[in-house]
Amino acid sequence: GGSGGGGGAGRSAGGGTGGKPSKAGGVDEAKAALATKQVPLFSHLVQYEREAALSPAAIGRDIHPAVQCAGLQMAEGLLSGTNARVVAMLRALQAVARDFRCPAGKALSRELEGRIKLQIAHLHDCRPKSLAMGDAIKWLKLRVSQLPAHLPPDAAKRILCSQIDTYIDERIELADRAISESASAKIAPSDVVLVYGRSHVVEATLLHAAARGTNFSVVVIDGGPRFEGRAMLVRLVAAGIRCSYSLLHALSYTMPSVSKVLLGASSMLVNGTLVSRAGTALVAMAAHEHGVAVLVCCETYKFTERVLLDAICYNELGDPDALLQAADADQGGASLSDWRERPRLKLLNLMYDVTPMKYLTMVVTEAGVIPPTSVPVIIREDRDRAQLAGP
Repeated sequence: GGSGGGGGAGRSAGGGTGGKPSKAGGVDEAKAALATKQVPLFSHLVQYEREAALSPAAIGRDIHPAVQCAGLQMAEGLLSGTNARVVAMLRALQAVARDFRCPAGKALSRELEGRIKLQIAHLHDCRPKSLAMGDAIKWLKLRVSQLPAHLPPDAAKRILCSQIDTYIDERIELADRAISESASAKIAPSDVVLVYGRSHVVEATLLHAAARGTNFSVVVIDGGPRFEGRAMLVRLVAAGIRCSYSLLHALSYTMPSVSKVLLGASSMLVNGTLVSRAGTALVAMAAHEHGVAVLVCCETYKFTERVLLDAICYNELGDPDALLQAADADQGGASLSDWRERPRLKLLNLMYDVTPMKYLTMVVTEAGVIPPTSVPVIIREDRDRAQLAGP
């Protein structure tokens, strides 16, 4: 995990960020305090750490303003969702490429790749990258390495910027449109569709189905600490869709009346496993227990060759204080805001969980509706297509 310059909220694998020598004692104390509050089972993950401002180390590393802006938005949670984070990252790196000035006598691809690596490291310091972001970074580095050496730098940079535009347009925006059209066709009249949290493509699917005149209702299941489903609920009600809202602990009461479940995805793994926001696995397992079909809306760029069997080896830790904010606002009694001073109390805010393939019915992609067992086929076809495209 990275340490160093983060945004308003930074991450560190070992504790605090670097400071001036005169503040070494304070940094050591911060590291010791953070280490004592780590949950041992998840101590290998990048630990969440909040800072008051952008650290001087980040400013001194020649970080592009667009990258600093994107990093701050990701760190503060203003950019949530895999699609939004990938688009923001690619747009920021596109600005880096556009403004880059290659030294005379140097190879553009090699110099630009070094600059991009520095920007990516800063984004990772602000918030650890998701699996889909990692694959997008691999794609971008491959395109940079394939830039024609005989072209002038400005022409090569225009080619790269055009490729980034095409990637965002085809793999994300057009893919979302195709998925929403395909998934909305699966919603039949009088269906009761259950959704969890907020997913952009799931929301677009429901709005598209309503625009087609399909008469259905939606159950929005939500969970803390961010309660993202409330924003989706507002959009759906404004579109005239009949909705009900419930928290995750009422799932077993709600599920018997549901006919379909629509879920978003952070990534689909090569073994057909779904990685999504924490709580998704519980929803899928409850639907499986009641014989309800579970449809996952996922763009193919989120398909990755990685394999996970649990949510322990790979995950992301969120702000532990966020777990207390909702409770303190809604409930009276003793506050736990001093939890860091309580030696026997530790807080754990996991961002993702893993849903095994057997709990998923179908995956709706821009390439069609496929079973989870066909995910490796799509990955192999994408890899073969990339090899045929060449430089």
